Amino acid sequence: MDKKKYRIGQYEFDTYEEYLDGLEDVNQIQNIIQEIDIQNPDESVGLYRLIRNGKIRFKGKIGDGFFFYISDIVAKNTKKLSADKTELESGTGPNSKARLVTGAVLIIAAAVCFFIFISGEVRSIRNARQLEQLQAQKAEAEKNFADSYNAPFALPETEENGSQEETESDGTQETEQEETAQNLTILPEYESIHAQNTDFIGWLEIEGTAVNYPVMQVAGDNSYYLTHSFEKNNDHNGTLFLDGNNQVVNRDTNLIIYGHNMKSGEMFGTLKNYLEEEYFYSHSTIKFDTIYEKAVYQVVGVGLSEVEYQDESTFRYYNFLDAETEEEFQDYLANINALSVYGPMDISFGDELLTLSTCNSYTEDGRMFVLAKKVS
Repeated sequence: MDKKKYRIGQYEFDTYEEYLDGLEDVNQIQNIIQEIDIQNPDESVGLYRLIRNGKIRFKGKIGDGFFFYISDIVAKNTKKLSADKTELESGTGPNSKARLVTGAVLIIAAAVCFFIFISGEVRSIRNARQLEQLQAQKAEAEKNFADSYNAPFALPETEENGSQEETESDGTQETEQEETAQNLTILPEYESIHAQNTDFIGWLEIEGTAVNYPVMQVAGDNSYYLTHSFEKNNDHNGTLFLDGNNQVVNRDTNLIIYGHNMKSGEMFGTLKNYLEEEYFYSHSTIKFDTIYEKAVYQVVGVGLSEVEYQDESTFRYYNFLDAETEEEFQDYLANINALSVYGPMDISFGDELLTLSTCNSYTEDGRMFVLAKKVS
């Protein structure tokens, strides 16, 4: 197994200790740029000297990168001020005033861009830390409540003096199912997480991969968690989310979970590995718990598609949520197999399905999906 890498923006760290040093550097840099106008020539020179003389110390490569950035600002300001002084003294500089104004605008723009970059990195780091805390919280709760799980959709066994046929014939079984659905309680291990954000609908994990995330759902909305974290902070990583039209209690045939295909490998950034046959067979088990029920799924296929804008009759795998008849399911099966990378998928009418959907750059507006069926 590959050694775990830690990332902060464009920087990669081999150890967790180096990663923590990087976080300290980021916090220190944020404090500096809040106190000092680093684009001001005098202040940038003063900051440069403080760092060079060891009055301000950084712990790792992020701090080194910031020092190089400050050095570059100092060098550019020195060169520019020298050139401007020569032109102003000689009176030969064309549009000297306009050039100074333009230079000032560019300096301000650079400062704003840098501040936005640092702020974005700090926000991403904060969101990543919060996600790690959620993962640890979930793991601890799972351990504590390992022996207390009862399938919430299971009906109580019929008494010996009452036959199954009698129960079905008088409609009692159907009534019990409805009452069971209405009186569902959240699994103990997910109670505290759900209390933090009631959009939390479940947890997705694929063993041996980076996929180990909470899954959110906003009824009727498939856009909010594209750009927000679990804590509802802005986050370019987004959060995994269940299709806003899916039902998990009286569940649909097909539950669809969406996530970004991040280059860092976060969210659904590793799903593309399923296009490699060895990976496909060695990562064939998916755990997806709703907040009410635990479940294990077997991967049955991976497919490639693309968004179609012109023809509304075109099959879109992400539009299939439920099949009320076998005919509807067979139509879905024929279409989904046409998109399959590895041939016909082993599913049949009555199977409970799970689809993991993300973007894929194999073609313009490409989509990729991993399909699995519930086995326990």
